[in-house]
Amino acid sequence: MIVKTLSRYLTLVLLAGFLLNLVSCREDKKMAKGVEALYLPNMDRVFENYDLLDSTKNYSDFAEQLVEANRDLRSSEMYVQAAMLYHQAGKSDEVAPLLNLAIDQGMANPKLLSKFPNLKPSENSESWKRLKIRLDSLQQEVQELSHFDLEMESMNRFWDYFEIAVADSAKAKTAFKEFIFDGPKELRDFYVVRYSSIDNMYGQMINAAPGYYRYLKHQFSPDSMNALKAQTKKWMSRFKQLYPQAVFPKVYVVPGILNSGGTATEMGLFIGGDMYGRSDNMPTEGLNDWQKGAIMKFSELPGLTIHELMHFQQSYRDTLNTNNVLRGVIEEGVCDFLLELSSQKPLKNKNLSYLEKPGKLENIMNDLKQDLYTNDLSRWLYNGGAIEDRPHDLGYTVGYLITKSYYNLQPDKKAAIYELLNTDDFTMIVEESEYAYLLNQESN
Repeated sequence: MIVKTLSRYLTLVLLAGFLLNLVSCREDKKMAKGVEALYLPNMDRVFENYDLLDSTKNYSDFAEQLVEANRDLRSSEMYVQAAMLYHQAGKSDEVAPLLNLAIDQGMANPKLLSKFPNLKPSENSESWKRLKIRLDSLQQEVQELSHFDLEMESMNRFWDYFEIAVADSAKAKTAFKEFIFDGPKELRDFYVVRYSSIDNMYGQMINAAPGYYRYLKHQFSPDSMNALKAQTKKWMSRFKQLYPQAVFPKVYVVPGILNSGGTATEMGLFIGGDMYGRSDNMPTEGLNDWQKGAIMKFSELPGLTIHELMHFQQSYRDTLNTNNVLRGVIEEGVCDFLLELSSQKPLKNKNLSYLEKPGKLENIMNDLKQDLYTNDLSRWLYNGGAIEDRPHDLGYTVGYLITKSYYNLQPDKKAAIYELLNTDDFTMIVEESEYAYLLNQESN
């Protein structure tokens, strides 16, 4: 009797186990199918006609396309972009609801409305009232240095998905898609501004340089991160003394695709952890020449963080110089200069060494004079691997020289920093520096 009862019990246990496994498998399939069913836009395709907007004036249509493309991703950056387009289309009532959605998804820039010139929403709108309250609350939060943190969750969670992807390339794209949707909210914004597509992630992480990413996994340790965080906070504290209006967004360390060390968005600052793996035993198979030169040491992360922090402070009001070289070099150059002030370490890099060679500075500044008011950034910014007659990204360095000179010539240093971060006249910055001759266009 006992044997029969025990046998029946074991049978029930095995049956229950089988049913539990069956349900578990079905749930796993359901979850996988659920992620597969989610729409993840290819951002390169979404924005392929973006350059035609000013000529077609289809701002409202494109805003609707962005909202639709964002239906599952729910990126705060996409909500902000759509709101800006509705604003350009004159549909002010659409702005506040989208910006509230952006805040729901992590948008943390309290100065965001400065990017909506002449915005005239309905003051009686409940959505608008809620937005104002939330932006005021954000302002209070980000003014405190304690708000800053180096968020490592995306980097830490990435490796499980990477191991699945690298073990079976047929599962790689699904694994990366799950990483985007299952990971923290910041990944969705980083996807929009840097990954652009799962194909790009696969192409770099699996097809081109999987060995580098395997190696990178062991470069980040809690102790080393804590030391860098303490150094970064020290420099931020010093900057707060120089610029009392300073704000301190979150800094998200994420696994990038070897195309950017840092990016500022309305959510906060993104640091591509993949760009900080340089060491004597760093594998280089699958890396292009620019990547081999651009990858930095882990110890350089605080400097890049402070540079990107300065982008988050910028709130320019110059509507005449919007996308030209003048604005671009000052936007980037002032970040390097304020890093120098905050760290109290003189800037040293290959571009400065190049400009110190006889005749180089004069030649480069003559070229800058020709391009200053054009929209052609190709000789100055974001041209790594695409320029041969000079070092890449010289615009950072000439901008650094101009803004440093402006600062040194101003009697009120705090007022000078405020102007460098909020100016309504980029030309004035050059005019009141030792490089005012760049504005003499008659000699061209």
